[in-house]
Amino acid sequence: MEVTESSTLLLPFTASSVGVARRHLVSDLIEAGVCAPAVTDAALVISELLSNALRHGGPLPGSGIRVGWDLDADSVRVAVSDGGGSTRPELGQPTPTTTGGRGLRIVARLSRRWGTLCDGEGTTVWAEVLVMPLETVAVPAAAVEGGLTHRVRPGSGNSQLALNVVTWLPAARHGKVRLVELNVSSRLHDDHTIVTICGEIDLYTAPRLHSELAGLLADGMPTRVVIDMSGVEFCDSTGMNVLLSGLRRARERGGELEIAAPKPAVRKILQVTGLDSVFTLIEDTDPRGLSRPKPLGPAVPQ
Repeated sequence: MEVTESSTLLLPFTASSVGVARRHLVSDLIEAGVCAPAVTDAALVISELLSNALRHGGPLPGSGIRVGWDLDADSVRVAVSDGGGSTRPELGQPTPTTTGGRGLRIVARLSRRWGTLCDGEGTTVWAEVLVMPLETVAVPAAAVEGGLTHRVRPGSGNSQLALNVVTWLPAARHGKVRLVELNVSSRLHDDHTIVTICGEIDLYTAPRLHSELAGLLADGMPTRVVIDMSGVEFCDSTGMNVLLSGLRRARERGGELEIAAPKPAVRKILQVTGLDSVFTLIEDTDPRGLSRPKPLGPAVPQ
């Protein structure tokens, strides 16, 4: 596998930087020949680290935030540096329906190891994600939990688990990384409403989704809301928190919120967070089949 040089970005201390950094990292890893499942893991890790820093830290001198990654033969080390905050980053203890506290737990689950460094400049949180060359078609899913490391056996996964990162590359390879986008629309069908989401859900785009769901789930809401995620290429814990908030509001009003047709990358975060047992997941959004939800299989091979 060809190994790229280390990359470092100094970005504005704003939510839009999450997607910019993620796309640059993804472009580098694919150019280096990293297999798609590992690219998926690294993209999620950098998104969680940056989101956590923007929520709980402060800007570096000059009002920026620094992101860097270093790729070697078997791992990519991702680091995010901010100006520090009032608390030290630590693992949260969320309940199944808590809207928050999952970011660093996702990082720990997907990383070989991770840690925090504090100095006079601020705070750096880093994580090492296992990678393998594309030709091995291995799934480097390492879990750091309870002092144990687990790796899915080589050959147990394939490109069907991959984040659809190919669509990110043309602009990124020419140094023109566009902001992530999210389109949300809804339509009424029989006794339920289908909400269709297309794009990427992270700290920058999640407020749009929150606003749309809040309006839909107001008084007089439909008894059943189906979230069509077939067009969602990426979703991190921020997006999951918005969906959890919508689920809670729907159930408080005697309704239900279901997730339909999630792509493999979305299904993986559902499993990593345990939210696949909280949401009702259905296979597709064909109106003829929505009346009989069919449970989805595991998000990643067991």
